[in-house]
Amino acid sequence: MDKLDGRHDGPGESREKVLEFGFDYCYWSVAPEEPHYASQEEVFQDLGVMVLAGASEGYNVCLFAYGQTGTGKTYTMTGTLDSMGLTPRICQGLFKSDDTFPEGHNSSRVEISFLEIYNERVRDLLRGREQKKKPSLRVREHPEKGPYVQGAGQNKCLLTSVYYTC
Repeated sequence: MDKLDGRHDGPGESREKVLEFGFDYCYWSVAPEEPHYASQEEVFQDLGVMVLAGASEGYNVCLFAYGQTGTGKTYTMTGTLDSMGLTPRICQGLFKSDDTFPEGHNSSRVEISFLEIYNERVRDLLRGREQKKKPSLRVREHPEKGPYVQGAGQNKCLLTSVYYTC
């Protein structure tokens, strides 16, 4: 029987906590000729379309890639010149969609943050190389708006009808 503090009754009295994690999708993108290969388009259809739908309804949306170094997070998020990743496809969709503006509105505001958390350090990827010398950004909690990264830049875009400026 598990106790609340994670300890078990019985032989061994282990202090280790057993945690279970669920996930919706698992992709394998090593060799395109394999039958279970997941293309950037397939990943976008599974994940990006939902993100675009939420954004077009006025919700805050977040893409979060987690995993070991070398497992394909950067490839999935940004892609290559020949195979765009989730981030550029979603940005493209934000500015191409007929559903960009909620009913009765002719403009929308888009704010984008692009962060990396590595070795418990938070880095703003929109600031590029200029931030490498600065200390790690801090994650904070706002009582009404929720978690945010203090000092993180936001690329703000105002969409008006068909035209947009950043």
